[in-house]
Amino acid sequence: MDYALTESNAVEYLLGKGLISSDQASSAAARELGGGVSNVVVRVDLANPSDSLVIKQSLARLRVQQEWLADRARIHREAASLRCLEGALPRSALPRVVHENREHYLFAMTAAPAGARTWKDDLLSGRIDPRVAAEVGRLLGIMHQQSAVSNEGIPPELEEFADQHCFVQLRVDPYHRATALAHADLAEAIEAEAQAMLERRVCLVHGDYSPKNVIVTGTDQDPTAFLLDFEVVHLGNPVFDLAFMLNHLTLKAIHRPDLAVQYNAAAIAFWSAYCANAPALATPAVRIEREAVRQMGVLLLARVDGKSPAEYVTTDCQKSVARRVAREILTGPIWSLSDLHGALLR
Repeated sequence: MDYALTESNAVEYLLGKGLISSDQASSAAARELGGGVSNVVVRVDLANPSDSLVIKQSLARLRVQQEWLADRARIHREAASLRCLEGALPRSALPRVVHENREHYLFAMTAAPAGARTWKDDLLSGRIDPRVAAEVGRLLGIMHQQSAVSNEGIPPELEEFADQHCFVQLRVDPYHRATALAHADLAEAIEAEAQAMLERRVCLVHGDYSPKNVIVTGTDQDPTAFLLDFEVVHLGNPVFDLAFMLNHLTLKAIHRPDLAVQYNAAAIAFWSAYCANAPALATPAVRIEREAVRQMGVLLLARVDGKSPAEYVTTDCQKSVARRVAREILTGPIWSLSDLHGALLR
């Protein structure tokens, strides 16, 4: 029978694999981390906080209302991507893989610093710091720039990420294609955006670059970011990561219209820092901005009418704004971030 990770057996698992000592196990405390639908994630805190570990196991059926199945082997792609990016991103920006179990679709990694917080929690509480947004944009720019594929072809170290199967299962089908079924008049435009994400293999794409997967550390004057959840990683179009993060900031502006100006400022800080750190990919700027905004049109609709609706966009008014803005993007009136931000303030 397959091993099912829980917070009650996580310490025993680490002890059995020799990842912690019996002395460490005697005082260890395990708790399941929430916020995701596709994995079981358990943090094991040890007496020395810097030794704490996180175990992550992929699910075959995601925990959403509609049936949503995915290949569990994606967990191994995630572990591989963390190893691949170790030399590209700052050491403080990534967890380190310490164990992998291919039989049971799980791996263990170093934990985020104790007491750190998710950027999503900050943003929803009204703590909107453009310096954090800029750091998140900087790290994404470095990741994309450092993994960019040349005209000579895919280098050996990136070949295992060329398969886009999980990206289709976890993003294109539940976001683009499920949304197209709900908006038949926009289906052709939505499918065109899906194909734009599938046809270009430019660099390593995170696939779930969102505030919930950014842990904020450091000081208010010098914030740092710790990146998580690379399970949708693939060699693809960098526009997807840009649009995915910008879409989350837009959804929060819809959720809290009184703070829309601040969310918009964070989006610009993120965008500017990305462009500064990925100059080869962000040129010409007008083109990539247009492509990102077009992709946001699909993602806005998807977070209302797709398989994974945003849990904080709940009222009819909020959903109406999201649908209106998305339609204006996909039918032409909104072409830039400036246009988009203006529409949110109307």
